[in-house]
Amino acid sequence: MSDFLLPLTVSLDRVEAVIIGGGNVAERKAGKLLEAKAVVTVVAPELSRELERLWKENRITWKEKTGGPEDLRTAWLIVSASGDKAAQQMIAEHKHPWQLVNGADNPSIGNVAFPASFMEDGVQISVSSGSNKPASVKEWKHYLQRVIKKR
Repeated sequence: MSDFLLPLTVSLDRVEAVIIGGGNVAERKAGKLLEAKAVVTVVAPELSRELERLWKENRITWKEKTGGPEDLRTAWLIVSASGDKAAQQMIAEHKHPWQLVNGADNPSIGNVAFPASFMEDGVQISVSSGSNKPASVKEWKHYLQRVIKKR
């Protein structure tokens, strides 16, 4: 992924998003995508408790298997969150140029990052470093939240 990412706010309302992986990272990404009203499919042999709850509530679709190229075909946004090198390689080899890819478990395969963000008085505030300094981004987010709350 490039060192420079264009800050961009995008509507994901009814957009197909696929997450390869079913653990804690996938859970966090699914939460953000559902908040943005995306149509979320998780492809993983197993799900975290929270993802399983979302599946039972029909808030996400679950394909109980290892991800393959067929799972990527119609997704506008792909999230790599399995931690599995074979899955990461599959995504890197089979993604289309028009697809957005978040390499949550391997930033080098991605072309988009999820910023740390929060809402205050109807304004969304986001902080991002691409994906090379997540701890610093988290610190900046918390700092900005404290500063803005004091005003």
